[in-house]
Amino acid sequence: MELKKAVGKRIKELRSKLKYTQAELAEKVGIASKHQSCIETGKNFPSAELLEKYALVLNINVLDLLNIQYNKSVSQMKSEIKDLLEKANDKDVIIIYKFCLSLLK
Repeated sequence: MELKKAVGKRIKELRSKLKYTQAELAEKVGIASKHQSCIETGKNFPSAELLEKYALVLNINVLDLLNIQYNKSVSQMKSEIKDLLEKANDKDVIIIYKFCLSLLK
């Protein structure tokens, strides 16, 4: 499952547990309902700032928000991350760097 879809599914699961509608969660995090729908279906990926807002509203930390199960070993994931970074352009590397900093602090 690709990351955008996995994160969207996780947000939907957490939203449903709290019995929020998409519109209610969207309002709480400050985005349009349509954008919320696109995130939950994996069409869009939330920014690091939006992930922090989700975590606050859903009363969890960002790492719990990103607690997605994969059928790969950590060493496989590290290797894939290295490969992806090699292919990324400078702008994407900067975004990835900021995202990693926000997760690991």
